[in-house]
Amino acid sequence: MERAFYCPRCKIALGKKEDKYICSSCDQSYPLIDGIISLISKGIIKDADVFDAAVFDRIFGIEQKHFWHNGRREIILAILKRHIPNLAECRMLEIGCGTGYVLSYLRQNGIDIEGADISIDGMKYCQKRLGQIGLYQVDILALPFLCDFDIIGIFDVLEHIEEDEYALENISQALKPGGKLLITVPAHKFLWSYADEFAHHKRRYSKKELVDKLERNGFIVKKASFYMFFLLPLVLSMRLINSIIRGESARRYGKSDTEHKIIPFVNGAFLRLLRLEECLIRYINFPFGACLVVLAEKK
Repeated sequence: MERAFYCPRCKIALGKKEDKYICSSCDQSYPLIDGIISLISKGIIKDADVFDAAVFDRIFGIEQKHFWHNGRREIILAILKRHIPNLAECRMLEIGCGTGYVLSYLRQNGIDIEGADISIDGMKYCQKRLGQIGLYQVDILALPFLCDFDIIGIFDVLEHIEEDEYALENISQALKPGGKLLITVPAHKFLWSYADEFAHHKRRYSKKELVDKLERNGFIVKKASFYMFFLLPLVLSMRLINSIIRGESARRYGKSDTEHKIIPFVNGAFLRLLRLEECLIRYINFPFGACLVVLAEKK
C-alpha cells in the first residue's frame, strides 16, 4: 500500500509523480535522493550542518566498539520488549537515526522500524548496514507524518533541539492514538561540561523537566528511569577533572575525545555494568544516573 506523506509546510497530503512527491497547495516538491525520501521544505530546515560527513565516519567507527553505544541500544530493546506486549505487530520510526546503529540492532531483533534524520550523509551509513529500507530526511520541527506510527524513538536527539517542546508536539501528531514514544537524553545539569558544548547540546535534562514537557504536549509517562547508575560517580569525576585540567584546551581546539577513547579492559568492564542495569531496568527505575530513559504514551 502506498505510504501517505504530508507537506511539512501546508500539512496536506502529498501526491506522487515519478520519483518525487509534490504538494498541490504550495507546489513544493520532495525528491528521492539515493534511495532516501527528502521530506524537508525549503526555508524550514534548521541546524542542518551541525554534523558533516567526516563526523559520521568517526561515529560509525566508534559506536561499534564503545560500551555506551552498545549498552544503550540493549537497554532500549529491553524496555521495548518489557513494556510493549504487541511489539512484533508495531510500526516504529527512529527520528535522528544517524548512522543506524540502534536502528539496525532493533531490526535484527524483529522490530519493524524505519529511520529518519535531518542528514542524508548519516543515513547513507544506514544503507551500508541495512540496504534499502524506509529512510526519510525530515526536520523534527516539521514532520511529514500524521497518525502514522505505533512507536517513535528519539535517542539522544532532543537535547540538540532548541524548541524541544515543539518537537514533542510534532512527534505526538505523527503517532497513532495510544502510540508510544521512547526517549533517551543526557541527565543532570551539574554534569554539563565542554563535552556537551562540543556535541552541540542545548541542555541536559532533569527527570521532572522532561516529564513535565511530555505531559504538556499530550503524553502520559509510563516509565522514567535514569541509567548509567553505577558509572555516575566516575562520569562526574571525569567531568570535573577534565573541566579543570583540559577544559580550556578542549574549547580552543574543538576536541572532546577523552570520553570516547576505547581501552579494551575498561570498556568491557563498563559494558558489563550497563548490562546489569539492562536486566534491572526492566523492573525498577534507577533514582540517579548520567542518562535518562522515558517511555510515554500519546493520550
